[in-house]
Amino acid sequence: MFSELKYIPQAWRNVRGSKSFRNQLIFSLLAFVIAHLHNFYCLRLWQQRQGVQINDMLLNLMPPVNLSLPIFFFEYSAMVLAIAYISVYPDRFVKGLQMFAIMVFARTFSIYLVALEPPKDMVPLWDPMANLFLHTSDVFVSKDLFFSGHVAALVLLMLLVVDKYAKAWIFLCTIMVGIMIMWQHVHYSTDVIFAPLASYIAYKFVLYIHRETQYGLETSNSNF
Repeated sequence: MFSELKYIPQAWRNVRGSKSFRNQLIFSLLAFVIAHLHNFYCLRLWQQRQGVQINDMLLNLMPPVNLSLPIFFFEYSAMVLAIAYISVYPDRFVKGLQMFAIMVFARTFSIYLVALEPPKDMVPLWDPMANLFLHTSDVFVSKDLFFSGHVAALVLLMLLVVDKYAKAWIFLCTIMVGIMIMWQHVHYSTDVIFAPLASYIAYKFVLYIHRETQYGLETSNSNF
């Protein structure tokens, strides 16, 4: 399963001389960072808005439980595995950054349009990355609801990964995280259900833009 990862250094050596790849990488990194910084700023600002609380019939069947630790395990184990496998394909890596930027911009816009209050009896989610970049000493963001960023990120990573075993693990993680963030009442069921659609649209949109181009060289076919 992990034998493919040995090609990562060679794959990135192969693209060092490609100007188009370097330009795409710089642009993609900037877009990725700007999308997230914009998202963090808006979410902290909108935390003061009054939203609507939904009577979610599915959540009503799930007494809230703190599942932060298993959510953290499934989310970040999938992310680390996916980033490793995507790194075998530099072209796929830069396109993935662009997909994430579009998905995050779309999520920011959807949260602006759909102002929601957190589900009833929400148990705050412990997430070290959110604690580091999103929450502040004055603002704990809990209204970033429609759609779920956790699920959307995992679905996009699953679409990007080629290896079938890694893809299967990320799929399992996506299902588990989706169930557990509802069980913890961090998200409504609609937040989780619509997240894969947003990821798929971002994925297909970037592939369409670059439908005739692969940037740099790769060690094997990407099947894009």
